[in-house]
Amino acid sequence: MESPAPSAPAADTSASAEVARLVSVIVPAYNGAGSIARSLERLRAQDYRPVEWVVVDDASTDATSDIASKLLSGAPSLLSVVRHPTNLGLSQSLNDGLARSRGPYVLILHQDIELVGDDWIRRAVAHLEGDPAIAVVTAYYGVPAEGELNFAMRAFGYIRQQFHTARTEGQEVVTFSEFKCDLFRRAAVAEQGGFPTRFRIAGEDIVLSFRLRHRGYRILKCYDLVAVQRFTGHAESIGGNLYKDYRFGMAITGALRAFGAYAFRHLESSRYARSRSLHRASQAGFALTLAVLVALALVLNSVWFAAALGALVLGRWIYYVVRLGPEYRPRDRLRRRSVFELAAAAALGIGSDLAYSAGVLVGSIRVALGRSL
Repeated sequence: MESPAPSAPAADTSASAEVARLVSVIVPAYNGAGSIARSLERLRAQDYRPVEWVVVDDASTDATSDIASKLLSGAPSLLSVVRHPTNLGLSQSLNDGLARSRGPYVLILHQDIELVGDDWIRRAVAHLEGDPAIAVVTAYYGVPAEGELNFAMRAFGYIRQQFHTARTEGQEVVTFSEFKCDLFRRAAVAEQGGFPTRFRIAGEDIVLSFRLRHRGYRILKCYDLVAVQRFTGHAESIGGNLYKDYRFGMAITGALRAFGAYAFRHLESSRYARSRSLHRASQAGFALTLAVLVALALVLNSVWFAAALGALVLGRWIYYVVRLGPEYRPRDRLRRRSVFELAAAAALGIGSDLAYSAGVLVGSIRVALGRSL
């Protein structure tokens, strides 16, 4: 009597189970030769399997692709390096990474961010597996790389609250994710059409976050999923940071145009999101008031408006001193430097206000004309 044929090979069942839990790691990169090695080393040390890596090199002019290929060539996983012939922007890089990957879970890891802990991916996956309403698990990447930051990196990191104190509760539902060290469900992002390519450098994260929330998904920020952030490129200089603020101001107009008042809903659920959103609103409010007072002082030639203008600038500088003060708390021999840096960082805060608000103005004009951001 013949034995019945098996319904399916055991190997196929095992392979299907692996694909069902596959994490695809997409690393968008541009001139990241100075930081990508450390990021990929920490990625390679993760204890979660199976994982595949997709590095998308957006036309770097340095050795980014070669470094990535060398570091990950011996890893027990799949590796793909995509090289753009011309610079296409962050959104297109992320979408190309999605197209080249297969996992139902996708981790976006920027070239200058290091995962802390070998079980980072495993713990992040557990959140997605435990609650189908969670579309994105975002890291606590408010930890600076001590000893590696110059004045501009520290100052703007504190001004934008990219460096910030962790909440004691451990996690919270936030209104947006920056998609720089985030694990998400591929299906949820695919429903929204991926990352909007209308935004080349900034804004794609805000728009995608709002789309996910609008569909009923939640974004979970976990303060025990720590990542160290190293700033490169524009973030290394004062001028570069002001340009970043300008570009973000342009991008935010597109998000507000698309979602209106919905952009400000659910802020009560997240102290972190509320603080950042209110600060951005105050930047535009300060710049608008400043412009009105300058115009009045020039037109009316009144000393009172000139005095009000000076009081406004001084008040804004004091606002930044108070806000940034805890980060620049003087310590022993660093007292003088800390006080000087705090005063200078507060002044840069006013520069950040003006750059961001200029971006909002230009972005509003471009949106009205139907131009890309």
